[in-house]
This record gives sequence, C-alpha cells and structure tokens, in this order.
Amino acid sequence: MVVPQTTKELLAESLRELAKFKSVDKITIRELTKNCGLTSPTFYNHFRDKYDLMAWIYNRRVEASLENFGRGDSFEDVICKWMEIVLEDEEFYNNLLKNAVGQNSFRYAANDHAIKLLEDWIKIRHNLNELTPEIYFCLRFYMRAISELVNDWALDKWECSPREMAKFFVEAMPAPLKPLLLQI
Repeated sequence: MVVPQTTKELLAESLRELAKFKSVDKITIRELTKNCGLTSPTFYNHFRDKYDLMAWIYNRRVEASLENFGRGDSFEDVICKWMEIVLEDEEFYNNLLKNAVGQNSFRYAANDHAIKLLEDWIKIRHNLNELTPEIYFCLRFYMRAISELVNDWALDKWECSPREMAKFFVEAMPAPLKPLLLQI
C-alpha cells in the first residue's frame, strides 16, 4: 500500500536522496524541489531555508522520543534515543553535522528545538508559568554542551555507546536541573 506523503515529507525525502551523493551545503533549493517535482515557492511555504528542513527531519523524531518521558522513560533514556536517531542514519546526519554549519545551521536549529521542548516539558510537568533565569541559563548551557559533544561523538566515531554517553550527560547535569529532569 502506498502511503501518501505531505509536502514536507516529500521535501525531506528529496534532501535525504540528494545528500547520499552530495554535501548538503552544496544542495540548492531549486535542485531539492526539482528532485521531487515541486517548486521553490512551495518549499518556502513550508520552510525558511534548507537548514530549517534539516532540523525538521530530526526534530520530528526528537518530539516522538519525548512521548514517554516521565512515564517510564528517564532523561537518560531520552538522551539515548536522541543519539540513536543519529546512529540510525549515520551517513545522512554526519553530512548534516559536517556540512551545515553556522548560526542558522542544522545543529543550532535542532538544539534550539530541543531546548524549547524541554523548557515546555519542565513547565508542564512542574506546573510553572516561566523558568527562572538560572534554570533557563542552565538548560541552555547544558543542552548546548550536549549538542557539541554529540557532534564530536558522531563525527569522530568515539568508542562509546549512546547509553554510555547518556549516562555521562546525566552525571554532568547542572545541579539546578536535577530536580526538574531527574526526579520525575
């Protein structure tokens, strides 16, 4: 049975296909849309740029990995799942990590999304209207550090499993975050 795809899914598959043969920083919007039979204006109706599309591909999976956080899955489990996403499609994500750099890159967009997801989760779970400046700083600091280390882990092929890395990340968590993310 053929599963209908949304426009976003078509664009994502087009990017994945082109990324098998080309560095993502060299893929143009015109090339991406032509590959899936769409137009550039259609692309821009859904995404700001190709980095937004790259982050969307990863972020859909990240959002799904949070479904059981606090209801069976620990924060360590969540981090492990995020790393397994990268391993499941290692060639594609290594292309993104190596070739999509800068302030608007895949890494920043994906990391900003993860920070927002965790911020929202903490607010809901702990019945908070806002995070204190200290908690918000710790969350951003911690998630940026995780992002950089996952980047190093993926690109440099560290001999460490996602579970081992997730344990390290939990051990390195700033103290103000522990009651919010670990004691659930």
